[in-house]
Amino acid sequence: MIERDFFQRDPLTCSRELIGCELFAGECAGVIVETEAYCAVGDEACHTFFRSGTRDFMALHAPGAAYVYLNYGLHWLFNILVKGGGGAKDGFVLVRALEPLRGIESMRARRQRHALRDLCSGPGKLTQALGITGKEHGIDLCAGGGIGFQPRRFNPEVESCQRIGIVKAADLPWRFVLKDSPFVSVRPRVE
Repeated sequence: MIERDFFQRDPLTCSRELIGCELFAGECAGVIVETEAYCAVGDEACHTFFRSGTRDFMALHAPGAAYVYLNYGLHWLFNILVKGGGGAKDGFVLVRALEPLRGIESMRARRQRHALRDLCSGPGKLTQALGITGKEHGIDLCAGGGIGFQPRRFNPEVESCQRIGIVKAADLPWRFVLKDSPFVSVRPRVE
């Protein structure tokens, strides 16, 4: 399992290095193919910029804690708290997409979709497929429970591009994707 020291680094490093790792939740698992980094200081898109409760969450939890919230009242989004030493070195990594590996029939039942590409190709889709809800908010992902991470089994080619689905600080290239993966939520624009 990935241990706490992995999450004791800055959000950009953690976000990039989670690409190719495996996220598991119960019997379901997938390879992480898309993430986004959010910095606690100076990032207008990060919840710490406008939510005092998020700043409290950061103070009370260790790196590697799950930060799960309901987006627009519709979809749970799964983030990991990272702490690289304060200020802009602390923040969150949003897991945006997975390539499904195990528990695919359970994912299909939860999503009511059959195509593998449709199961986890977006942050709301993957939480639904894995059965992650607000009940997981605050759990320690390094404690060896039902949700956690396995290290990479291959050396991925990672691309960075602009974050999506946000308005503020959307120009920052803090979205990381597994190059040429058909499982990402939105393919990076080719310039």
